[in-house]
Amino acid sequence: MCCRSMLLTFHHLIPKDVHPTYLGKRLPRGVEAPCACPTRAFLNTYGLMICRPCHNTVHKIADNGVLATEYNTLAKLMEHPNVQSWVEYAKKQRATKRSGR
Repeated sequence: MCCRSMLLTFHHLIPKDVHPTYLGKRLPRGVEAPCACPTRAFLNTYGLMICRPCHNTVHKIADNGVLATEYNTLAKLMEHPNVQSWVEYAKKQRATKRSGR
C-alpha cells in the first residue's frame, strides 16, 4: 500500500475469524471467487502482502466484520480516508529505522 521496501505480512481481505460466515456460502459484494461456494483454501489465500505498519492501520479502521463486508479489496481499502492519510504519510518515511551507532 505504501510502496516502501519492507518485510511484508499477509493480510486476509476476509479476516480469518469471519471465515465460518462465508464457507460454502455467498461471498461479500465485490469479491470474485473461482467457484460459487468459497472454500477454506480460497479464504486462506484471498489477501495481500503489506508491511506491518500498513497492516496495523487497516485493522484500526474497522472491526473484522466490517473489513470483510466493506473493505475486502485493495481498491476499497485505499478509498478509506484514514488509509489514504496513512499511505500519504508512510510514503514519506524511511522504510527502516536507523540504529544509533
